[in-house]
This record gives sequence, C-alpha cells and structure tokens, in this order.
Amino acid sequence: MKKVVIKSMLVLSLVLAGTMNTTTLLAQTQETQQVEETPAERKAREKAEKKAAKEAEKARKKAEKEAEKARKAAEKAEKARLKEEAKIAKILAAQKKEGTLVQEQQTTTTYGPEWGENATAEQREENVYTFNFFTDAYNNKNYDKALEYMYTLINNCPKARSSVYANGAAIYRNKITRSRSLAEKSAHIDSLMNLYDYRLAAFADDPEYGQVYILKMKAKDYYQYRSEDKQGMLELFRKAIEIDPGVDAGFINQYFKVLVDEYQALNVETDYFMSEYDFMASKMDLVTDAQEKANFDALLINSGAANCEELERIYKERVETNPDDLALVEKVYKLLGRQKCQNDFFFFVGERYLVLNPVSATAQVLSANYEAVGNHTRAIELLREAIAIESDPMVKSQLCVQIAGSELSAGKGREAAAMAKEAIEYNANNGMAYVVLAQSYTSANCDDFNKLTIYWLAYDLVSKAHGLFAGDEAHQQMCQELMATYKGFFPKQSDCFFRGMQDGTEYNVQCGWVAGSTIVRSQK
Repeated sequence: MKKVVIKSMLVLSLVLAGTMNTTTLLAQTQETQQVEETPAERKAREKAEKKAAKEAEKARKKAEKEAEKARKAAEKAEKARLKEEAKIAKILAAQKKEGTLVQEQQTTTTYGPEWGENATAEQREENVYTFNFFTDAYNNKNYDKALEYMYTLINNCPKARSSVYANGAAIYRNKITRSRSLAEKSAHIDSLMNLYDYRLAAFADDPEYGQVYILKMKAKDYYQYRSEDKQGMLELFRKAIEIDPGVDAGFINQYFKVLVDEYQALNVETDYFMSEYDFMASKMDLVTDAQEKANFDALLINSGAANCEELERIYKERVETNPDDLALVEKVYKLLGRQKCQNDFFFFVGERYLVLNPVSATAQVLSANYEAVGNHTRAIELLREAIAIESDPMVKSQLCVQIAGSELSAGKGREAAAMAKEAIEYNANNGMAYVVLAQSYTSANCDDFNKLTIYWLAYDLVSKAHGLFAGDEAHQQMCQELMATYKGFFPKQSDCFFRGMQDGTEYNVQCGWVAGSTIVRSQK
C-alpha cells in the first residue's frame, strides 16, 4: 500500500514538473492499481489524480495565455517600431523634398557644413536625426523634449535651420503665457531673449530673415513681455528701424508710442524727442498706408511736443524744397492746423495747399484764420475764391453770408448787403442771409426820419427769417430779439401823422443806398 501511494505521488510530481505526459500517467496508474489497494485508497488516489489533472490543465492554460500575451506585446512593439521608422522616413522625405536635407548625387547621403561645421559625416547625420526628432516633438506639443533637442542643435549645428529658433520662440511664448509665478515667467522671458541672440549670431546675414527681421521680432516680444523696461525697448526698436532698408510703418508707430510715453514721463528731452520724430517722419513720408500715417501724426499731436515753432523748424525747408509735393504739403498743413498755428509758415503752407488742391473747405479755413489775425482783405478774397470753386448752390449761399458778415464787421454795410442778396439768389430759404441783410440796412446813414423807416424793412426781413427757422429755437429766439429791438426804433405816431402817413399803408423806403417797399408802423 505504501509503495502504491509513493509511486502515485511521484507520478503526479513528474506531471506537474512537465516531464511526463498524461498517457504515461494513466499507464502507470493502471499498473499501480494492479497492486493491492483498498477501496479507500483507490478513492483517495482517484481524487488526487483528478485534482492533479485539473491543476495541470489550469497551469497549461495559464502558460498559453502568457505566451499569447507575450506574442501580442512583441507584435505591438514591432508595429510601433515600424510606425516610428515610417514616420522618420516620411519626415526625411518631406524635408528632402523641401530642401531641408542636402543630398549629393552619390550613392551615399551626405550633409552640408550647416549640420556641423567641424563634425564628421556620422555626427552630421546624427544632427539631422536630432532635427527630425525636434520637429516631431514640436508638432506633437512635447515642448520640454523639443527644447532638449533644440539646445543640442544650437550647440552642435547652430546654422542648420532657422526654424529651430522660430519654433523655439513659439515654445517659450507658450511657456510665458502658462507660467505659474512671476519668477517662472521672468526666466522664460530671459530664455526667449537669449534665443534671439543665438539666432542673430547664426542667421544675421540671412537675406530674408536676417538681422532686421530678428531684431524686429525681439523688439516686439520685448514690447509685450518687458513693457516696464522702456529704455531697453527703445534701443531695440531704434536699432531695427535704423538698419531697416525699407519702412515698416506699424513698427515705427510702436516705437514712437513708447517714445511719446517716455517723453510725457519726462524721461526724454524735447530736443531728442523732436530729432527722433524728424528721423522717423522722413521714413513715414514714403508710406502709402493712410491710417498708419494718421496714427503717426496723432502720436505727435498728443505728445504735446509739436508746437508751431518746432513744426516750422522741422518742415519749412522740406516744403520750400518740395513746394509741389501735395502729400507733404497736405500733411504739414494739417499738422499746423491741429496745433492752431497762425504764423507766417502756416499761411504759406495753406496757400500752397489751396493751389495744389483747390477746394472750398480749404479756402474757408484759411479765410477764417486770416480774419482772426486781422487780414480782412485776404479773408474776403479767399471766400470769393471758395464761391468760385464750389458747385453746390447751398454752400455758395453760406459762403456769401460769411462774406456779408465779414464785410459788415468791417463797417462795409453796402458791400455786406450786396453779398446777402447774392446769398438769397443762391438759396431763397437761407434765413441768415435775411438777418445779415437786415443788419446791413440798419448800418446805412441818412436823415433822422428816413433812417427810422429802414427799421420797417429790417423788421420785415427778420420776420421772414423767423419763419424760415421753424423748429430752430435758438435762431428763432435771435430773430425775436432783433424784431423787438427794431420795433424800438420805429417812428413815433406823431411823426408819421405830421407827414400824412397812417399805419398799415404802403411805403417806399429811400435812405441812401437802401431802398425797398414796406408798410408804415409807428410807436403808439
């Protein structure tokens, strides 16, 4: 009995160890069963055999499952490897097509000195792969890994590709935006500025994206991220503008805005500010963008530094040298006008502008300025020029009223009346023309009684104007006040009675150059 059990246990151990198969087990089991065995022993043996078989099957399935798992993992790893190889091959093919890889017409690919000036062929090839890994990491937004590759490239082959620096700058801008502290943000800004310096050292002579381009980009980022350092910002902007063979109006306006801020903060002297303006103005003269030119002029006006004397100092020689340059003359005229200049230089420029661009609005503005400085004669001449230029009868009528008002102010009532009548001919509904005509009439001189009858005519004219000003309370109020004033000058009833005149009868006024038909009205 003991021999049977021992042999059975040995068989089971061998099966579990994998050194015997199930067939052998069964044969030996049958063999042992032929040895004397009690029913209880047989039952225990059969139970042990079932348990062993069950455990063996379980072990087999587990082994098969792990083998399958290992096989799948191997397949996945192989697929990933093939995918990575395909991706790199695709990048290399694209770069080769775009010219980012240099391949000589040989059986072996070689890379130029930009991939490592003193490097071996193997090292240059390694740098190309590093560039590919950098591009892949950047495109997948794995920015920390991309920066590792970037600095490896800057160290090993700084002149390989300018895109390394451009993409690196984009990474740092992203990091600046996402910074969690001022210290972290400042460190990223420093790295960005240093990156521009690395790029300048490597690509300053690039024909398209060289020194000027790099300095502009650095200045713009400095403007955004280092706004508190105005002096450092000004130096970057000024240097870029100075070496730029072209004109970037928007960039110049950015610089000028900072300069204006510093001037208003009393950190820049007026002489330096105006000399810088003069330097930039010569460049902005070449700009065709009207909005940028307007922005530039507005910055000067708002600075408070552009007084009339400074503008004359800056522009007088230019205008005298180029009197037919409409753009220049117009610009200076408007600058002087905004500063309300009324010096000889303003009138010189204004007269020139009117010759080059004869419009009634310019003539009117010049006329008003001449009137303000007491040159009545030239003011009237310019208004007459404006009438000749203008085609709109409504505008002509208004210009005639202006002349009439100016003549009246100068004590020339008869001339004023003539212009008021001309205004009415252009526009019979021009209420102010009737008011000015009435005022002109009352300036006439004759004997006492006839002088008083003029106020009948004047009253009629203002009464008509009052009707034309319907809805205009201010002008109607003015007319009512004038009418009340004129009534105060009507002849007395006794004066009319002794002359055989009755209220309401028609009467022809005749007082010097004033004549007209009205009705008798007396003060009761």
